[in-house]
Amino acid sequence: MHYKRRENVEMPGVLCMTTDIMHLVGNISDLLISLWRGTFDHTVDDDPANWPWAVLSNEEVWRAHGNAVEHAGHLLPSSYDRKPHNIAEKINTQYKTWEFQLYIFGLAPILLYGTLPLVYWRNYCKLVRGFQIMCQSTLTKEELLDAHALLCSWEHEFELVYYKLCESRIHFIRPCVHQVAHLVSEAIHKGPPICYAQWTMEHTIGNLGEQIRQPSKPFANLSREGMQQCQVNSLLSIMPELDDSNNGLPHGSVDLGNGYILLHKCSKNATIPHGDKAATISQFLGPGHLLPRIKKWAQLCLPNGQIARSA
Repeated sequence: MHYKRRENVEMPGVLCMTTDIMHLVGNISDLLISLWRGTFDHTVDDDPANWPWAVLSNEEVWRAHGNAVEHAGHLLPSSYDRKPHNIAEKINTQYKTWEFQLYIFGLAPILLYGTLPLVYWRNYCKLVRGFQIMCQSTLTKEELLDAHALLCSWEHEFELVYYKLCESRIHFIRPCVHQVAHLVSEAIHKGPPICYAQWTMEHTIGNLGEQIRQPSKPFANLSREGMQQCQVNSLLSIMPELDDSNNGLPHGSVDLGNGYILLHKCSKNATIPHGDKAATISQFLGPGHLLPRIKKWAQLCLPNGQIARSA
């Protein structure tokens, strides 16, 4: 009996599966932190003390790093939600997936600069940038191409610099390493992964649950609320003119253009700055410019929708 080989055949069941970036964050975080701390499973002849990437294996260095993570969390805007705790103290007890996301894809690239050897740090930054792109709610073709190049390059280099084709280290290449490279193809078929991530789904279920007013038949009511919301979304997608929500600016705000909006409160009178503030503003304006009168504002809406608040 002869079998004919078929090339490039997509299994129907494969396209119905989705990549959950929420749990992918947890798996990637566990992999990288275990390697950097030197706690990864290893053979007898492969001592973590000889791993050049195990820069957090020293207990004092690890604790200092944890303190730096906690301190950096205080500087994050409130829109980032849960700020990461001291990872050296809470990693095995209270660390949440969102904290791992902020740590691995936000803080660690900065905190490990100069600590993690350059070849490993550059490889790590490719993962960070590619993953940051894939966490956006909208993706352009150019961004998908950039993310695909970065993530595929990270996966290939990860195997070369960590695994090094050693049989004793083949377990370094966990499934999550290969899964990262499939994020772009998943987005092409199903849209941005953030739209069907686990925490997006949990947040949606919470929003629908808040709309239930009758204690009887809660699951039937939840299903009905979900169906009604889908119907409304479909109508607004087909006929945007039906959306009568108020998208105007708040009273008293000032549109600065390019997505920047000053928000209340503000000082009643404009004043000329003095001291260090005056020196900083003069340096920014350059020579030949007189110091203007300045009015202080409490909040600034940024183009990404976040609100920056003054001290």
